[in-house]
Amino acid sequence: MGDINPLVLCIPFIAGFIGWFTNWLAVKATLYPVEFVGIPPVFGWQGVIPKNTEDMSRSFSKLIHDKLVDLEAVFAEISSEDNEKIDEVVEDAAQQIIKEFSTNIAPEAWGRSREKLREYINTLVRRNVRRVTVEILDRMAKEASDFIDVDKLVHEALVADRALLGNVLLQVAGPEFKFIERSGLWFGGLFGILQMFVWIVYPEAWVLPAAGFLVGYITNWLAMNLIYEPREPVQIGPFRFQGVFIKRQREVATTFADEIGGRVLNQDRMIEYLSKEPSRSKVLAILEDQVESGMKEYEDDTMVAMLTSKEKLQEAKADLLERVRNADISNGGTMTAFTDQSHRIHAQMEQNLADLDANEFAGILRPVFQKDEWKLILAGGVIGTGIGALQVVLLFGGFS
Repeated sequence: MGDINPLVLCIPFIAGFIGWFTNWLAVKATLYPVEFVGIPPVFGWQGVIPKNTEDMSRSFSKLIHDKLVDLEAVFAEISSEDNEKIDEVVEDAAQQIIKEFSTNIAPEAWGRSREKLREYINTLVRRNVRRVTVEILDRMAKEASDFIDVDKLVHEALVADRALLGNVLLQVAGPEFKFIERSGLWFGGLFGILQMFVWIVYPEAWVLPAAGFLVGYITNWLAMNLIYEPREPVQIGPFRFQGVFIKRQREVATTFADEIGGRVLNQDRMIEYLSKEPSRSKVLAILEDQVESGMKEYEDDTMVAMLTSKEKLQEAKADLLERVRNADISNGGTMTAFTDQSHRIHAQMEQNLADLDANEFAGILRPVFQKDEWKLILAGGVIGTGIGALQVVLLFGGFS
């Protein structure tokens, strides 16, 4: 074998660099760029997640709809007792109705009426408004899935902003992305030690490029698979092994609920969804029914009859119904009270995600890499080959 070139000691370090660099590049290529860069359709690259947002978001939205969020259960917990949000809605609406009585429906009679009659009307209006508000919320709670299609809402939100899914996953699986990068360094270094001994025994020029390919390919493959495998804990002697993502299920559940609850299933998005057809028409139908019910109570009340006629109340009802039909429901107090459920959605999603079995839980992250995984792994091998060839040229005199 002759004298050993001391530069051979660089091989494990270079192999470690190959492992780290190819894995780092795989992570970046998964997330970026958000838009295609290059000459379409062949020459260039778009991040795996942004490129496959349509399919991935469909997988995400189906998981959330089927396994994590039950809207009826969420909205069924809306309390009609001692609810500050409902109290605010009732007070605002009651003041508007009383103002209608005093300025439009029966201004002269209201001005001449006694204090006790005004107090009675005030009490009647507040009681009626509370009943109507609670009935609206109860009915919408029972029919929540008719108004808000969670599957569609999540899918549309993620597709509309291709960077959103990547940002969510970066928060949810940040440690896993770091694991991919760092494991490349350690796996690459270990393979490099083996590679060094092979080179000492058999210093052929093709060995380093071939070893570089294996290091880049295998470290990428190992890192991506050790995130999910093994699904169930495996005990080998004193050591316990489990996929690093699976092992963090509790922690991931909290972060996932934070991200999806905060960025996607939040109050603003739900109100926006309810404001568009066909949800808007379904919401308005309930509001119109309750306006009819509420106004009927005034029409049948003898004390109200002392202030105004049924004809005047009919006119007021027609005017109110017209305003309801043309209203921007996104600004409605009742809609705000109804959609202010982010804390309940968060709690339900977190608990249900923590309770998923290992296979279902892996489904959150697995599709992220699965789509173009072979490209990322192969790219690691190709880059490793190039760096291996560079070693031959720079450290060991070239291929001659």
